[in-house]
Amino acid sequence: MAVSDKVEKQAVFEGDIKKWMELEDVTIAQCDKILSATDNRLVEIIVDSIKSDSEKHKVVLGFIIEALNGTITLEPDELGELSALLDEHLEIEKGSIDMAMREYENSRHFVIRHLLSYLLADEKKHYKLLGQLKDFQRHLYPYA
Repeated sequence: MAVSDKVEKQAVFEGDIKKWMELEDVTIAQCDKILSATDNRLVEIIVDSIKSDSEKHKVVLGFIIEALNGTITLEPDELGELSALLDEHLEIEKGSIDMAMREYENSRHFVIRHLLSYLLADEKKHYKLLGQLKDFQRHLYPYA
């Protein structure tokens, strides 16, 4: 692939990421509209969760743009120093997953089961993200 093609593809990719960030802004604004239009606690919890996720998505998307431009670094020592803490956190998340699964199985309430399902998926996501940090560590520093 020619350098100009690679640069062009990166420019398109970066443009798409910026459009995605704009969509997250639209999502956040829509969540604010819904939140101001309701007093229902269940709706507030769900919509606020979506809003919070969209705010986090914008941070991650911004990081992706920074990484494309080479302004982000990750040194093996940085993750090596955190290894024990990451392992501890993985165990905590595993405990949360186990508890969420148990409570989901024990509940028969329609709304509660949906909320527990959401929490279970989120805890699994946390576990996966921590696992990815461990993968980065193994890739950068295979003897850790």
